[in-house]
Amino acid sequence: MFSKNTSIDARQDNLMDNAAMLAAVLNTVTDAIITMSQYGIVQSFNRSAERMFGYSADEVVGQNVKMLMPDPYYSEHDGYLKHYLSTGNKKVIGVGREVQAKRKDGKVFFMELNVNEMTISGVTMFVGTIRDISDRKSAEQDLKDNQASLQAIVDNTVDGLITINEVGRVETFNKACEVLFGYKTAEVIGNNVKMLMPEPYHSEHDGYLKNYHTSGTKKIIGSGRQVEGKKKDGTIFPMDLSISEVDIKGKKIYSGIIRDITELQEAQQRLAAVLDNTVDGLITIDENGCIEHYNKACEAIFGFNAREAVGQNVKILMPEPYHSEHDGYLKNYHNTGSKKIIGSGREVVGLRKNGSTFPLDLSVSEVNVQGRKLYSGIVRDISVRKKAEADIKQANSELEEFAYRTSHDLRSPLISSIGLLDIVTHYIQQEETDSALASIGLIQVSLGKLEDLVKDILTITKVQHAEEDTQCINTQLFIDDTIDKIRHMPNFERLDIRYDLRFNGMLYLPKSPFALIIENLLTNAVKYQDLTKSNSFIRISTYSSKINFVLEVSDNGLGIPKDQRQNLFKMFKRFHPKTSFGSGLGLYLIKKSVDKLNGQLNFEDVESETRFVVVLPLNEVQST
Repeated sequence: MFSKNTSIDARQDNLMDNAAMLAAVLNTVTDAIITMSQYGIVQSFNRSAERMFGYSADEVVGQNVKMLMPDPYYSEHDGYLKHYLSTGNKKVIGVGREVQAKRKDGKVFFMELNVNEMTISGVTMFVGTIRDISDRKSAEQDLKDNQASLQAIVDNTVDGLITINEVGRVETFNKACEVLFGYKTAEVIGNNVKMLMPEPYHSEHDGYLKNYHTSGTKKIIGSGRQVEGKKKDGTIFPMDLSISEVDIKGKKIYSGIIRDITELQEAQQRLAAVLDNTVDGLITIDENGCIEHYNKACEAIFGFNAREAVGQNVKILMPEPYHSEHDGYLKNYHNTGSKKIIGSGREVVGLRKNGSTFPLDLSVSEVNVQGRKLYSGIVRDISVRKKAEADIKQANSELEEFAYRTSHDLRSPLISSIGLLDIVTHYIQQEETDSALASIGLIQVSLGKLEDLVKDILTITKVQHAEEDTQCINTQLFIDDTIDKIRHMPNFERLDIRYDLRFNGMLYLPKSPFALIIENLLTNAVKYQDLTKSNSFIRISTYSSKINFVLEVSDNGLGIPKDQRQNLFKMFKRFHPKTSFGSGLGLYLIKKSVDKLNGQLNFEDVESETRFVVVLPLNEVQST
């Protein structure tokens, strides 16, 4: 008799322990859990429910659960239960949905509700798992336009709940876990939880538990992390895992809340793809300056690929003095909090893999991620912008000089002509016809200079602003035609024209700037020949490399005085004013035309020869 009573007592203790264990688990989970009878009368109300609704368990247990509902749920609830009990037609039971609930203070809030049906000793009961999603709903509303996919993920997430004992054996496995992993509860209970884990988690799990029991060192318990789960069919999926430890009368159990984050991870991958394909570079470094993230735009900007950059100190992207100063700046910031760049944008200089430097816009912000300080930098190559600013500055300077010089050079022949007209009038009145005609001739010369200057001004405008389609140009025929056009020039017949035309293809480029280059180079060679020499010549050469077309025009004329070569391609520079009366715009126009064709213009003085070399890139011109 004593033995039998002892056995009954043991079973009762077991039941009491199990009940205590279950109650402890229910009271440690973050979600509210409510059980109710088939008539909707609350039978249990865990601590999360107390915090969520503002009622104590004593105020709710024994009451109709609809007290926690606003209209229309309040009015419909009893009818729904009655309909379900008579027809078995389910609307909520067995599925998750978002509804509204009402707190003790009357405030209505959004919640995620999962209701399951269970039978105990032949009596039907319902258990509801509730999550307050007010904050999430508010965030979803703010991000609705650009995070619709993420909102859909959150709206339909049903979390799993697993409890294991000290040796890793599964003790509870809810229906949400069945959906997540594909196992029925009976297939999992009593088995080691590592059956739900892929490698390397599967092999490491028992050792982790053993190490924790002996050392107390926690890796996961008490915090959340992303790991991988393994379904019954072998599918591996990413999940969010949060584990808490519960002690029940000296017995440790571990409860895990699991959320499938497959779609969330895909959204993060899409976001990463967007960041990788932005025009601006994005770099993230840790507290020591080591690069952790480096997007594709950075690869294009700096020349290093991500594999070469990630893990390196970010100063590899900096020339001196930034390179040497960077570690000290970070150290000073960590010690003093004094910011120089962080939180603001500034222009700095970057260093490419090939060693070249370039201007860039840099904006740095500080981010705290799970207790780690990271620094995120957005970089933009502003080489084009800075060149444009320099070009504008130069253009403004040239414009000022142009306005001054043109006003002077335009006024000079006009004033001279007006003065000569007075002289002509006087000669006519005195009937001195020959003198009048001579003065008229001087007026014609003066007005001719004015006409030439006006033509050059119009040409400058055309070169700088006119847009023109590319044309197919035969360089040999083009040079021959140009020679024919200038045969009328004084002293042309004295020149020996020498050809070395090795480029026999076709060019595809705007005709006008190319024509201006050829005509001005050749007319300058004719105009500035040295009349004291008996063997004056012009040599015209063309050839090409893999990337360039080259035109060279050489002559043995007067050349360019050494003290004037720094002004070679500037406006209104006349190097031989007594020999020629040009406007001083010829070489300037050649330079502007070459620039428009994205080429280079060089001057060489070799063995008493003046040589101008025009180089045009073959990505702008093509040979047949």
